[in-house]
Amino acid sequence: MKRIFLLMIALLFLAGCWDQRELMERGFILGAAIDEDQEKVELTVQFYRPVMIGSSEGGGGGGREPIVTTIESESVSEAARNLVNYFGRKANWSHMQVIVVGEETVRHRHFNDILAFFYREQEPRATTNLMIGKGKGSDYLATEPMFEYASSRQLRELQRISHDEAGNTLDTTLHELSLQLQSELGVAIVPLVEKKIEKEITTSPLTGVAIIKDGVMVGDLDGIETQHVLIIRQQYNRGIWKIPCEEDPSVSKSDNMELIVRESRVSPDLVGEQIIVDVDIEFEVRVRELMCDTVLETSEEVNAYAQKIEETIEEDLNKTIEGVKKKKIDVLNIGNDYHKKDAKKWEEIKDDWEEYFESAQFVYDINVEIVSSGLVDLKPFVEMD
Repeated sequence: MKRIFLLMIALLFLAGCWDQRELMERGFILGAAIDEDQEKVELTVQFYRPVMIGSSEGGGGGGREPIVTTIESESVSEAARNLVNYFGRKANWSHMQVIVVGEETVRHRHFNDILAFFYREQEPRATTNLMIGKGKGSDYLATEPMFEYASSRQLRELQRISHDEAGNTLDTTLHELSLQLQSELGVAIVPLVEKKIEKEITTSPLTGVAIIKDGVMVGDLDGIETQHVLIIRQQYNRGIWKIPCEEDPSVSKSDNMELIVRESRVSPDLVGEQIIVDVDIEFEVRVRELMCDTVLETSEEVNAYAQKIEETIEEDLNKTIEGVKKKKIDVLNIGNDYHKKDAKKWEEIKDDWEEYFESAQFVYDINVEIVSSGLVDLKPFVEMD
């Protein structure tokens, strides 16, 4: 009882925030962008602006339009510390949604130098999303969001949902980038965003990834190639796949299928002096559009078409894999998979992995089940002669 009484007395003196800083003295950062301007670093931040007390703007409970500003300095950490000189509030990084790094910056500066501040500072979360922006990273924070209250949140949700629903990019955080760069391969892929203006509407679609090797960007993959790579990396959920028309494969018209991964297994093995990669994948397929003269009225027709889908997937995967192998950059993560399987043997071959990867052979076992084939002959519009 005496110990409990003493503990209760001690707790009376622990009230209040540990650093004694009032909420009104903080400026909450929603997003950051990093660009390089000659010898200087440009840090662009997006601040949340709360509704002022007594203002009529606060009826919906939200804040005012966020502030976007850029500070130029010798380093990111110096620029971050100087923010207080401009806003009179200490920057708080704990609510940051996204970091956008300009493409030219990451092509010339090592990621360790670019992101060191965010890994060492206590407030930024390891779950903060990361992407590389074509052009300047600051442009993407200045873009007006279409649905969210801030462009930072719009970019974060765009990355997450694009990966989950379309498979054209990867959902990457500071923590996941660190794991990739510290892996046996030291190769990473990071979402690539591009600013587009169509009919006076500015969007920032995520349709591919940047390839990072030795800490810098060395190339990129478009959205279709990214789909194929993510399947081999076992990071693909679902997306639309094009099945070319048989009558004229050169014509761009195709059937459109939604592919959903049920199960996947990618297992590399060293057979003699060659890496053999077994790729076993089960897909659930839903018919979205039949633009060709495809007929799926009987079980035989459905089974035959399922086989065609399997063959198309294998051809598409092979085309992308062969292109990646020529670059001798293992964005497919095969080396890391083999290291997990046989760490001892990996130590013997890792110095020559680029050559092993270039000559690797992929063996496929792809199974497709069409679960929604549109067996009803749907003709919603009357055809006119």
